[in-house]
Amino acid sequence: MPLSVFDLDRTLLKKNSSFEFCKYLYKKKVFAFSFFFHSCLYNIRHRFFGLGLEQLHRKVFKRLLHGKGFHELLAHVPQFIETHLEDLIYMPAFQMLRRAQHLGHYTMILSNAPSFLVKEIAERLGVCDWKASEYEVDKDHKLCQISLILQGKEKAKCVLEYSRKWRVPRSDITAYSDSFYDLPFLQCAGNAVVVNPDRKLHKYSIKFAWKKI
Repeated sequence: MPLSVFDLDRTLLKKNSSFEFCKYLYKKKVFAFSFFFHSCLYNIRHRFFGLGLEQLHRKVFKRLLHGKGFHELLAHVPQFIETHLEDLIYMPAFQMLRRAQHLGHYTMILSNAPSFLVKEIAERLGVCDWKASEYEVDKDHKLCQISLILQGKEKAKCVLEYSRKWRVPRSDITAYSDSFYDLPFLQCAGNAVVVNPDRKLHKYSIKFAWKKI
């Protein structure tokens, strides 16, 4: 069975799902303006001033999420997805997902967004499997630490484990992403597709003649 694997933020979705969820929580007055303001600052530093993906996760978690009630956040996820997912979908990538599903591919989402968001989105989109960054909670059900940040190397490992388990040849694996951080993930697939790639990934896509949507 062919394998089609999609990144989420700025690939299947037009924007960063975590940041959009922060905006939603601010508008719902769940969190104060300072929460939204610092979310903006960290995302700007990541996109334009070289703040690495892992650094972004750890800074946002330490400054904004640590100690927050997990169930309080979780309670807002379904309504956020219900009201915002349709507008967030990036249609060219979404059409590739629907095509893969129609052809009977095993479809996956691999995302560095938090699992409590990715799980709900993956279920709504009907993919076969998913994996995401993981946060841990303490005895009081408050967020206490990051246990996994799913970056490009981890995504590649997931794909290779699946391909070995089910004997899927590399030529039957298609990977979709927008980010240079996902280069190992894209390189492990026989068919790499870049989706609105960042500047660094765009250069690699030209070098390797990867398809672009």
